[in-house]
Amino acid sequence: MHDGDKLGTAKRKLERLSNGQWQASMESKIRYYLLSDKRRETSRFEVVDGMIRPLHYQSFADTSFRSDRILIQKFDWDAMREQGSYEDRKWDMQLSEGLLDPLTEVLAVRENLMAQKPLQPIDISYRGGVRHHEFKVMGEETLKTKQGDIRTAKLQLVEKDGTRITNFWFAIEHEMLLVQIQRIKDGEEEAKLVATNWKL
Repeated sequence: MHDGDKLGTAKRKLERLSNGQWQASMESKIRYYLLSDKRRETSRFEVVDGMIRPLHYQSFADTSFRSDRILIQKFDWDAMREQGSYEDRKWDMQLSEGLLDPLTEVLAVRENLMAQKPLQPIDISYRGGVRHHEFKVMGEETLKTKQGDIRTAKLQLVEKDGTRITNFWFAIEHEMLLVQIQRIKDGEEEAKLVATNWKL
């Protein structure tokens, strides 16, 4: 959504694989005037002693007037190394315990909310570097959805440079399911992802 207009569709999914690992994925398709944008992210991960460990993260973006962008990150926790590539860049860097990717970061926040634990800063691996994220609880808010009024916990992530803000709404009575995401840049809303249907 943007300024109340529907721009496209998106789908998020979490599934357990036959080998005991997990996979989170997100797909989106957007069209706005001459701009079209298709994206897909997947993260395969394992849970060790209650901690999420990403194993393989990949994102693909197909946007009008730009070449396709593919990001691949492979995590080797035995060797404590990450190998990755983005466009024409490649890297091999040291891993640190607790490092996540953009999809598993949201899962870790949700787990803390469900366990009623204080939110801890999170480091995510991104394009060969590490981003430090801190989430702030903004309070409780009721959203009007196609499935009725939903009580949510609203969280906010302010990026380091302070120009981009991401707000998250987690459904309190639906196992803290993420039901809305809003991106704001330079004080203006870029887009909002609103859940219309879900199942646990």
